[in-house]
Amino acid sequence: MIQQPQPVAVVVVTWNSATVIDTCLRAAVAEGPAEIVVVDNGSHDDTLARVAVAAPAARIIPLDTNRGFATGCNLGIANTSSPYLLFLNDDARLEPGYLHILVRCLEANPRAASATGKLLLDHGGPRCIDSTGIAMRFYALRPDDRGHGEIDRGQYDCPSECFGPSGAAALYRRAALETVGPEFFDEALFAYFEDVDLAWRLRQAGWKHLYEPRATAYHARRGPAQKPRDIAARAFFNRYLVWLKNESWWRFCLYAPMAVPWEGVRLVRTFRHNPDFVSELGPALRRVPATLRKRRRIPKP
Repeated sequence: MIQQPQPVAVVVVTWNSATVIDTCLRAAVAEGPAEIVVVDNGSHDDTLARVAVAAPAARIIPLDTNRGFATGCNLGIANTSSPYLLFLNDDARLEPGYLHILVRCLEANPRAASATGKLLLDHGGPRCIDSTGIAMRFYALRPDDRGHGEIDRGQYDCPSECFGPSGAAALYRRAALETVGPEFFDEALFAYFEDVDLAWRLRQAGWKHLYEPRATAYHARRGPAQKPRDIAARAFFNRYLVWLKNESWWRFCLYAPMAVPWEGVRLVRTFRHNPDFVSELGPALRRVPATLRKRRRIPKP
């Protein structure tokens, strides 16, 4: 069992996760965290029974309904006390040493809010990259997982800064999170792009995010396409709300001539192939006033 120089809390949010949670938690337990909290979003399968077997010492917070990934993460923060928090997707599996390496990374960089390792796709095929941190394509209003889908040939084997960590296996410094609270992950986003939003706000507060390739993990990536249509549609619109909340008007004007036409084409294609997404347009627009209010509370650099 690997001992940590500073205590780490592992937070896992589950929702009908019975097929993946055993592997996730057993690998997490092997890392020797001080705390493990599992927030269950009203699963209808035997997720909680499997949690009790895979991680008997875990604290389980059962919710009656699916309140979203962001709310689950915030409950995890509220119910832990360790100075470092690892937010771990239920379909992610840490390789030995992941926590130890990333804690050392943050301890050596006091202005770093978070650190992530090299995440690999857990699909049984060639060694392919899932994420080496978030990369922002501002001209296309698109946050990407850097390197996603590429065969791992060592092209991302140098430590570096990144825009932010993928929420699949991200280690955060609690002290950094407290500078952008009291709402850490934006619960209005429910799920998807909440990691982009948090990374953006922390950057605007003067923090940075690190990528350390010596730490590795595997991610099966059960993305929005595999979720109910309303959640997939909400994920689609979340990207625009995150931009509205965080981007400065003057900087947006610099790349708007390229981004706006690109987005127009993307919207037409999306609505053509997913006509039921149109029904989520109204709810997304109704979230705009609250998003603007949150925007005004973010200190701009």
